[in-house]
Amino acid sequence: MKTTKLLGLALGAVVLGGLAWYTSNKNKINAPDLIGKRVLPKFDLSEIARIESGAGSNKFALASTEKGWVVSSLFNYPADITKIRENLLKLQAVKVSDVAEGKDLTGGRLVDLQNASGKSIAALTLGNTHQHQSAGDSPYGGGGYPDGRYVQAGGSDAVVLISDTLDAFDGDPKKWTDTQIASVPSSDVTAILLSFGTENTKLTKKDGAWTMDGIGTNEEFNTSNTYSVESALSYLNFTSVADPALSPDALGLNTGAVYTIQTKQGQVYTANVGSTVPGGTDRYVKLSATFSPTGTNTVENAKYDQQVKDFNAKNGNWVYTIASYNADNMTKKRADFVKAKEPPKTEEAATDAKPAKAESGK
Repeated sequence: MKTTKLLGLALGAVVLGGLAWYTSNKNKINAPDLIGKRVLPKFDLSEIARIESGAGSNKFALASTEKGWVVSSLFNYPADITKIRENLLKLQAVKVSDVAEGKDLTGGRLVDLQNASGKSIAALTLGNTHQHQSAGDSPYGGGGYPDGRYVQAGGSDAVVLISDTLDAFDGDPKKWTDTQIASVPSSDVTAILLSFGTENTKLTKKDGAWTMDGIGTNEEFNTSNTYSVESALSYLNFTSVADPALSPDALGLNTGAVYTIQTKQGQVYTANVGSTVPGGTDRYVKLSATFSPTGTNTVENAKYDQQVKDFNAKNGNWVYTIASYNADNMTKKRADFVKAKEPPKTEEAATDAKPAKAESGK
């Protein structure tokens, strides 16, 4: 009798234990079934008409318009369609590397892909990046670096780890644009005019060397700043875009410095440098260009003319902000190119400078 009761109790314990295990595990993710699978359901890139990432003041959005893709949160500045396609393909391709059981992404960054009607096609919450920890004896030193990210697909309970950081969705809208706004080779520049108020400083390249107008008899040309000035537009990137509603006066463009260069092909590029951005060090700048052929080759002239048209089409309607060191290269003044001429050495000084003759040996 006692044996029967004990057996019954033991069987009951097994059943209860099984029920408890089932209850506690019925909602758990079967990790092996997820690893290697796509995080998001497959979607058609052509259906995506809007991309939103983040929320509140940390939100940015991109939208497809009749004029192409624009960054809505950057005054509808043109977006780079290549970068949009590249990052959408990344989202489409990300797969589960591991399952992060117990990890909570509440408050994470939501990425929402919408169609033209505003309906969400796919959504993904981004958590922290995963840090790869280098071995202590690594030749590159200790510490870690991001090699993945925790994410959660919309409608899923699983928080998973992927091998891509998806950093383009982190909040900087410039990552979706072409930030380079000028690329004039310094080797093509033959003349530079720097104007500020009534002061004009003109540099001219003759036989490959720079000269300066108006050098006084007690002055000489200081060439140390010529390279930075001639290359100011060789690789110029913007740091942001100014609000189109702000007037030239508000941006300091009507009273700032004017930087003008001319190329050997006849292109003239002008940068109006305005005031400093409130609370920062960047400067406002407005770019424009013209073309007056210097040669008679119609094919070449057509190419250079088109370069100017493309330049104005991209930059003509915008005022940018650029780093202060870029602005410094466009706002040099006469004093930056001249120095006092060294007085000629006197005959006595020249004699003193001659090495003494060694005495002849006996």
